[in-house]
Order: sequence, then C-alpha cells, then structure tokens
Amino acid sequence: MSLPPKTYQAGTLTYTKGALAVLFFWLLWGDFCFVLMEAAVPSLVPIKFADLGAPKTLIGAVTISVANIMVMVFNPIISVRSDRFRSRWGRRIPFIVASMPFLVACLIGLAFVDNLGGWLRGLGAVERAWDWLHGVAPAYFQEFSPTAAVLVVMCVLVTAFGFFNIFVNSVFWYLFNDVVPEHLLARFISWFRVVSYGSTALYNLFILQHARSHYTEIFIGAGVLYFIGFGVMCFKVREGKYPPPPPLDGGKTGVVAAVKTYAKECLGVRHYWFLFLAVMSVALTAATWGFSALYQLELGLTLRQVGIMSTAGGLTSVLIMPAIGWLADRFHPIRIVLCGLLLQIFVAPVGIIWIFWQPDPQVIFYVQIAIGVCMGAPAGCLVAMMDPPLFMRIYPRSRYGQFCSASAMMRAFALILAGTMIGVYLDVLTKYFGQRVAYCCMGVWSGVAYAIALVAIIGLYRSWQKHGGDQTYVPPLPAGEAPEQT
Repeated sequence: MSLPPKTYQAGTLTYTKGALAVLFFWLLWGDFCFVLMEAAVPSLVPIKFADLGAPKTLIGAVTISVANIMVMVFNPIISVRSDRFRSRWGRRIPFIVASMPFLVACLIGLAFVDNLGGWLRGLGAVERAWDWLHGVAPAYFQEFSPTAAVLVVMCVLVTAFGFFNIFVNSVFWYLFNDVVPEHLLARFISWFRVVSYGSTALYNLFILQHARSHYTEIFIGAGVLYFIGFGVMCFKVREGKYPPPPPLDGGKTGVVAAVKTYAKECLGVRHYWFLFLAVMSVALTAATWGFSALYQLELGLTLRQVGIMSTAGGLTSVLIMPAIGWLADRFHPIRIVLCGLLLQIFVAPVGIIWIFWQPDPQVIFYVQIAIGVCMGAPAGCLVAMMDPPLFMRIYPRSRYGQFCSASAMMRAFALILAGTMIGVYLDVLTKYFGQRVAYCCMGVWSGVAYAIALVAIIGLYRSWQKHGGDQTYVPPLPAGEAPEQT
C-alpha cells in the first residue's frame, strides 16, 4: 500500500510537491515579466530626458521625488486596504489586475511620447501645463517649443506610471507570504532574487544598448509582455481563504481609527526605527541609479558596454545569491546585512579614481567589470538580505503587510528628498568642477548613506539581542498589547 503524497500548507491552501513546483514557476514567471517591464522606465526615461535637454534637477525630481511622494501617501493606504480586503479572487491579485490596463497605457504612451507631444501641442492642450511649470521652475521652462511639449507629456506619463505601479509593488510581495508555505519562504525568495537579477542582466545585455535606436519598440514590448505574461500569472495563482480582518484600535471603524491603529502599531516602538533608518539610508543610494547610465556615457563607454557591465554584475549575483540566502538562514540576515553595509562603504566611492586617472575607455570598461564582479555584486547581494529576509525575521508576522508598508513609506520619504537633492548635488558639482567630476562623486554620496545605514543596523542588532536574539526573539509590540507568539 503506497503512502499518501507529502503535502505543504499555506493558510487554507494545500499543495503536493508537483503543485508547489507549478506555483513557484508561475510566481517566478510573473517576476520575470514584471522586472523586464519595470526596467524600461528607470533606464530609458533619464536618457530620453537628457536627450531633450532637461536639467538633472528635473530628471531627479520627476523620476524619483514625485514618484516617491505618491508612494509615501498611497502605499500605506493600499497595503492596509489589501490586508483587510476580502473577495472570491483573494485580497492581493485584484489590486494587481485592476492597475494593469493603466500601467500598460502609460508604457504605450511613453513609446509614442514624441508623437503625443506634437499632437497635443497642435491642439493647444499643453499650454496650461506649461504655464504651471513655468511658474514653478521658470529657469527651466522659458520657451514653449516642440521639445518642451514632449517634456510636459513625459512628466505626466512618468508620474501616472509611478502611481499605478504602486498598486503592484505594494501587494505583489505580500502575495508570497499568503500562498507560499512558511518554511519555504526563504528558499523561494532566494530563487526570486535569482530571476530578478537574471532578468535585469538579460535586459542590460540585449536591450539597453538599443535605448536610443529602438526606444519605441522597447516600451511597446514591455507593455505587451507585462499585460500578457503577468496577466497569465494572476490567472494561474490562486489565493486561499482568509479570516475576518482584526478590529481597529478601540474596536472602532473609519479612517481615524485606521490611522491610529497604523501609527500605534508601526511607529510606536523604538526597536523598529533602527530598521526604518537603515531602509531610508540605503534608499538614498538608489537616487543615483537614474544617473548611472549617464555617468558611464560620460566616462566614454558605449551603451553596449554599459549593458555588458551590468550583465556581468547581474550574472555574478545570480550565481552567489543562493549561497548568500543559505548564509542568511544559517547566521541570521542581520549579520549578513552588517557585512554587506561594511563592504559597501568601501566599494561605493571607488568611482572617484576616474577623477585622477583618466585612461582609455576600454581600460575603464575592464576595470569596472572587475570591481563589479569581485566587490560590487557580492556587496549588493549581502545588503539585499535586508528586504525581505531581514524584514521577515524582525517584523511581527501578524502585521507583516503593515510594517512592510511603513518601510516603504520611509523609503519613499528618503527618495523624495534624495531625488531632488541628488540633482542639485550633481548640478552644483558640475558647475564648479565639471560633469565628469560630478558623476564620479556619486559614489561618495552612496558611501556616506551606507555608513549611516551601518550605524542603524548596529543599533538594531543590539536591540534584537535584548529582545531574545537568535534563540528567543519575540517582535516587540506597543505597550498594553500581548506579545506575538512565535
């Protein structure tokens, strides 16, 4: 008599080994499609803005600050609403599906932004927006022209894309916690990172080099892949049934009670502020990403070489991420993140060498590949254990979505400031020292941010030990609430 097949449980969902493999396949396929879709905007839009003559301050403000103002405002609302939402299709997937047509429309609009700018200018539809921009930033918007019309349309489309993308980024990660068995989450996240890095590497190797020559085709392809590929994932993945949502603070209902509950639970414990500070500090380094391609072009590299460098780093990350995931399970993510931040303090500012040493671009190309493969990629993978592996081990499981949204809010607040500040930082350095020096000093900005994050994680480590450490850690909750059982 044969034994019944082994099953795996995630809430009310039950999987056989084969069903679990199918679940992993569709979630990883969705990640592949999502990463390729998302890669187009931050990599192509800054280049398009620069080709149109937009100042760095505008690029940083539109691509980083404005987007993250919306994240800061709407991410907590969407996250809490998703936690408490109940439907026959689940509580996560409906939010993803509802935002999909709008995201695709923004991508198609960006694909034909030159045509849209000319068409709307001919209708006189851009003048009012132009007048508003002229009032806000007159130094940058003095002459209404066909190029200016395209800039206005791009600003609107990038902002709209950022808004609708919040819905996906706010709930996609929570879906894993709902449908993947708890004891397999760390291993799943490890492979999730592998797919993300691998997808990014493929994009940088084969697509980024065509950013200028095939701008329209890339955005169309991103939209079609997301709509079909990610849509299939939403259809194939099933959520289970959820218990009724817990009562709000004081057993009341309404917006005020929801805000009070959120603030008390997420922001009322000092312990979690160490992690919030680390998240904000690491986010400051992300403000430089929008200028990374422009930095490499300034050094004399081609877009193809930029893509190859990124691919080399990405493939290195793919190879070492499973091992780092194992180390995080073995020694706790907090120790792995500490090591990564310490390494990043020394790796991030390496670019200043190109201020004093200006060899042939081919030499720069090979040196940067070596630095990225040997130091940059390992440091990045170590720090990547902060989100979500460290989150999963530090935040209360019963309120995981809420605390993740609080982290996202903190990250967005940092990026709101950094998006504009990095533009000002680069514009000022460019004015006094030249564009090459300005771009090479982006690493100094990142190095300081990583140092602040290191101090914050050291504080979290000490607090974590006080609350039980490796053996008996229990996530602290506000005074008056019973501690969460682990």
